[in-house]
Amino acid sequence: MLSEVFEELLEDHQMLRASAVAEGALTRLIFNYNLGIRDPAMLKMLTVPFLRQRLSGTH
Repeated sequence: MLSEVFEELLEDHQMLRASAVAEGALTRLIFNYNLGIRDPAMLKMLTVPFLRQRLSGTH
């Protein structure tokens, strides 16, 4: 399930798999999954703000 969500995020946000942003997104996905979140839509929703922040260059 995590790999499917990750693949969708890569495609939706036009990220390269080997980029620092993609690595951060995967870390965020795993973090949220470990918190007990299992809904793919919720996992994506919680990762998108992180991606926007990373893609805009702010931390």
